Amino acid sequence: MSKKTIDMTEGNPLKLITAFTIPMILGNVFQQLYTMVDTMVVGKFVSKDALAAVGATGAILFLMISIIIGFTVGTAIVTAQKAGAKDAEGIRAIFATGFFIVIIESVALVIIGNIGIRPALRLLRTPEEIIAHADLYLRINFCSCVAPILYNIVSQFMRSLGDSKTPLYALIISSVTNIILDLVFVIFFGMGVAGVAIATAIAQAISALYCLAVTFRHFPEYIPGKGEWKMSHPIVKTILKFGIPMSLQNMLVSFGMMFVQSIINGFGTNVVAGFTAGNKLDQIGIQFMNSVGTAASTYTGQNFGAKKVRRLFEGLKASMIFNFIMTAVLSLTLVLFGKYIVLLFVKSTETEVISVAANYLKIVCSFYLLCGISNILQNYLRGINYVAVPTASSIIELVVKIAVAFGFSYMFGYNGIWWAWPVAWFVTDVFLFGYLFFKANPAVKKMFSAQQ
Repeated sequence: MSKKTIDMTEGNPLKLITAFTIPMILGNVFQQLYTMVDTMVVGKFVSKDALAAVGATGAILFLMISIIIGFTVGTAIVTAQKAGAKDAEGIRAIFATGFFIVIIESVALVIIGNIGIRPALRLLRTPEEIIAHADLYLRINFCSCVAPILYNIVSQFMRSLGDSKTPLYALIISSVTNIILDLVFVIFFGMGVAGVAIATAIAQAISALYCLAVTFRHFPEYIPGKGEWKMSHPIVKTILKFGIPMSLQNMLVSFGMMFVQSIINGFGTNVVAGFTAGNKLDQIGIQFMNSVGTAASTYTGQNFGAKKVRRLFEGLKASMIFNFIMTAVLSLTLVLFGKYIVLLFVKSTETEVISVAANYLKIVCSFYLLCGISNILQNYLRGINYVAVPTASSIIELVVKIAVAFGFSYMFGYNGIWWAWPVAWFVTDVFLFGYLFFKANPAVKKMFSAQQ
């Protein structure tokens, strides 16, 4: 492997996962700063309605990102397994095929997104006073979707090879660019929500091009040569095996979030704005759990490809230890200080908005440990080729979340909605633990014993 990569088939699992995860956490946090800064700028320098408009787009944007991530994660798992098997030719085929996926996915999202935006906003019961701003913000994001697609597929490719630092550097550069452009477009040019959307598009393009340039420079052995730039149908089939269940899983989660968003929207602009501010902080926390999950997937994929079964279980244990320490710190920070951090998004006079955000953070962030466990288990199962089970767990999570949000909102008002997150995480964890220990792990042990 290149000296910029981490070979996870040798060495202490906890140290490897920690070394791989920390740069990725920072990278994912910087990636979240795109929308977080958008929210802060419009909330502070435009209006409460603009803040609510950006927040009302969250579920639809998550649907777009879900489709993107599904196929990039599918590519990443296949790449990790090829890296574990030291198959450079196979990695080059994946790289070439990935570019065709970028083109096809970008065109499809631009067309479908622009057709469906306004009906989706109506379906979500978006308040009339913010629907025009939300529509404009979404159209700019969908029209520029090629940038996040390219970034995600290239950065996941690099992470699968063990390089989690380059995507971090790309996101630091682009996040700083995004902050500067947000302020310039909104404060100096008065472009409102359009300004923050355009700033995000430019920043994402910078991060994608940076990762692409570093890949060509530092991973020449994995760059397709003459005659290799073609779509490999066997590779596509394998990527789809992982990618379609992952995309379906994320789409189901996003549809669930759209349903929950429609319930939240029914409580008015103040609640939508409060949820938006609290959720932006929550999404920063979620990136920590997502990063550990991705590390678990890369570690598992490499060791599965190398047929090192004992290291699979050691890696799962190490991931759980890391998750426990990390979520304890995150939960305490956001529960105790969340209401003060929310002031970054809204003016101190918006007391109802601040109260909504603070209550959301107290309830949801207290149960981060459960969220981290489900992320690790889902990605571990994907790494050992159990791709349907995480999708099934997401369906369970979706159903529970919708049921709790719908029922509790009638019994306890909008604060009851926030309990949908921890209840859904708990039920999902029970399902995943049961499947892992009674079905998947015994099957993996048996499979490797037969091969040896």
